[in-house]
Parts: sequence; structure tokens; C-alpha cells
Amino acid sequence: MPEDLSDEFAHANLHDVRRGKRLAKVAAALAKAPAASISAACGGWAETMAAYRLLNCGDFEPAALVEPHQEATAARCAGHACVAVIQDTTEMDFSRMKETTGLGPLNDMLRRGFFLHSLYAVSPEGLPLGLLDAGIVLRDDASLGSSNRTRKRLPVEEKESWRWVAGYLRTCELARRLPECEVFSISDREGDIFEIYQEWMLAGDGPRAEWIIRANQDRALAGMTEDEPSKLFAALENAPLVGEVDYEVRAAKGTRKVKGNTVATSRSARRVRQEIRVMEITPRPPHRNGMKLKEVSFHAVLAQEVDPPAGEEPIRWLLLTSKEVSTLEEARRILDLYMKRWGIEVFHKVLKTGCRVESLQLKTAPALVNALMIYTVIAWRILYLTHLGRECPELPCGAVFEEAEWKAACAVVKRKKELGEPTLTEFIGIVGKLGGHLGRKGDGPPGPQSIWQGLTRVRDFACAWHAFYGES
Repeated sequence: MPEDLSDEFAHANLHDVRRGKRLAKVAAALAKAPAASISAACGGWAETMAAYRLLNCGDFEPAALVEPHQEATAARCAGHACVAVIQDTTEMDFSRMKETTGLGPLNDMLRRGFFLHSLYAVSPEGLPLGLLDAGIVLRDDASLGSSNRTRKRLPVEEKESWRWVAGYLRTCELARRLPECEVFSISDREGDIFEIYQEWMLAGDGPRAEWIIRANQDRALAGMTEDEPSKLFAALENAPLVGEVDYEVRAAKGTRKVKGNTVATSRSARRVRQEIRVMEITPRPPHRNGMKLKEVSFHAVLAQEVDPPAGEEPIRWLLLTSKEVSTLEEARRILDLYMKRWGIEVFHKVLKTGCRVESLQLKTAPALVNALMIYTVIAWRILYLTHLGRECPELPCGAVFEEAEWKAACAVVKRKKELGEPTLTEFIGIVGKLGGHLGRKGDGPPGPQSIWQGLTRVRDFACAWHAFYGES
């Protein structure tokens, strides 16, 4: 697959030039067969052993593997007037790997693995720009049994939740680097942490990242009169109505917490109409280790579904934002940017299902982390190709794929050997077809799942093309 994937790993500082060259070769091999095992992707004993030596090497930090990609991500962000950096955490479950050492508990002692906290940059149009950061949270066994009181006594910088604040500060670094670009940090409810609001306020008028965070805590509000609700959720219910929005939603299944229990949820495909209410708020700051934090004022947007179907939970978002919001147009922009958060859910799905990272059979947690770092770039690349095929329809596919890849795939699908080079959009359609996409008029373009499944077949066809025709 793409030869320019090497740009995402170029000049990685692994303390040995040979390791950098090996990293580029291993990444290219894994990218051509993202769902295959490491040995199957590498294709030979010597290549497989070299890959394992790289992954088991302890002479560099895992972050060094993806630092070039993060630099390339920042460069891609520079080409946009606005960028959304989405934060989210997902668990990496390696419980089945009984002999793997160094893993920590997940939600109980029997489930072993670690957590990945991703900062995933996208354009307002949804084009994946890359990973700004990929942090690992590895719990120790003692921490799992600690009480809430013990955890509350910890300095905030030592709590697991600090990763959200650190992610915002990392996004602020991008904002300072790209002063002409409006950079947003976007988080779901786990990111509703007062220190983020504090850091934004302390940055003052200098370059800083804006933020959009779904409210989790029903905070007490300062400055409210006796006749006004004093808590966040009720105050927004009574906030001024600025208008309505409507849009289509797909059917979806998920889970949510109800009194500490995980409950399955489902949503039907439908057209949603929501009332939009906005107001400026000043939450009462919490105390941290005996000290009261400073007050911060910002804006809130409530999007509440009107007349949901019988038996369906109404779709409701209460979003907090550093941007001033007083009109429907401003509120709609906040909602549109927040809805890009779905992109990181797709990214994590590609990483787990498309690249099958939780099936990696490596003997130590550090080796798994090194492999995961490489696969994060590969997962991004799959999504980038999916969108690029839609956004750049006339780009020749040879700009992304090797000649043997597009020739072999076209020969299989079109049943002809002599064919002209297709456009990227045409070839993405061929890759999708090889991955099971039917390509009917109403099907739309192929999605990430068809792409990752098709890429593995393209790689096999290319190998056969080389064997039969000896062409590059």
C-alpha cells in the first residue's frame, strides 16, 4: 500500500539509524495487511524476527515511534482554518494472552490490559488529519482496590482523569504553533473537568485551544437570582430558546450507565428535531486539596429533541464551550463540531476490528504498546484513504498505491490485464468491492470496514502480480 506511509515514520529517533529503516519496513508491511498477524504480514522468517526485535527493543520510548506522524499531523492541520482535536479513551483488552507480562487490570483483576487515550485531529468536514498524541494508561493492581476517598486525596496531576487536562494542554501547544488556525479540543462527558476551564482562563488573550465538552456534572451556578434555577441542568432547561435544528441519525446500539450498572441501549434511524437553548454560565468552582479554584465564565448549549418516537430516549446534548454563543448559527457550529467526535469512535473501531490489535500475541506489555503505536498510524491511514477517495476524485490512484497493487486488483475485478490507471475514487471503489462492498446506486461509497478488508486482498493480489509478471 502507500509508499508515502514512510513519511509518517521518517526520521524517528530510535537511537540507531537501522531501527528507523526497520520501522519504515515493518509499518509498510503491516499496512498492506492490517488484519493479518505480524508474521503473516511480514512474509518471511527473517523479516518477522526483525519486526519482533524492533517491538521488543527497550532502548526508546514508544512515543518516539509516532513522533514523526504527530509532526506530519500538525503540518496537515496548518492547511486548515479550523481543526477539531477529539479526545477519547478506549480499553485494550489482552485478557486472553495469559502469558503476556506487564499488563494491568481494566475494570477488574481478571481483565488485563491497558487504556489508550487518543488525540485525533479532523477538519470541520471530517477529513482525518492524524493523531496529535497517543497516551497509555497502565493501572497497577493496588490502584484498583483503592477507595474513592483515597483517590480524592491525590493531587489532581496524579489522578487518571488528568489525561483529559493533559490532552487539552497538548492541544493548546498546537494552537500556539498554528496561530492562524482555530483549534478546538472536543471531549465527551469524561472530559468535564474544571481544571480544563481553569487552564483556558489562565492562558488569557494568548494563543490557546477553544473547547467543546459534553456536560457530565450538574454544577451549582454562581450569580443566579432566587427566582432562577441554581443548578446547571435546570438552568439550561429555562434558558432562552434561539431556534431549532433538524438532521438525520442512523440506527445505533450502545450502552449507558444507570445507577452504576451498564444497560444496553438502541436507537432507531430517524429524522431528529431539536430545540436549541443557550446561556452564559459561571459554575461555582470546586475545592482541590483545601484550596478553592477561581471562577470561570463560559457558555452552554442545550440541544433537546422534540417529540421523539414512542419508546425512544430523546437525543439530548448539553455542551459546554469556551466560544461565545448567543445565536442559532453560533450554536449550530458548536453542535456540528461536536458531532465530529464520532470520528474517534470509528478510529478506535478500525484499530480494534480492522487492525485486530487486541489479538496481537506478544510476550510483554511494552512490546504490545510499541506495536499499538504503529497500528494507530495504520488505522488513521485507512480512514484517510476512505475520505481522500471522496474528497479528491480525480487524483490518480498511483499517488497512493503501488503500480502492482492497482494493476493486480483491476485485473481481478475487471477481468482484464491491460487497463489504464484509475482515479483514486475509482480504485477505492475497487478496494471496497474486494472487501465486500456491493457498490449499488443507493449504497454510497465504501466505508472503513470494506477498505481494511479489501486492502488485505489487494496485498495478496500484488504479491501474485510480482510473482507472475515481475513488475513493480
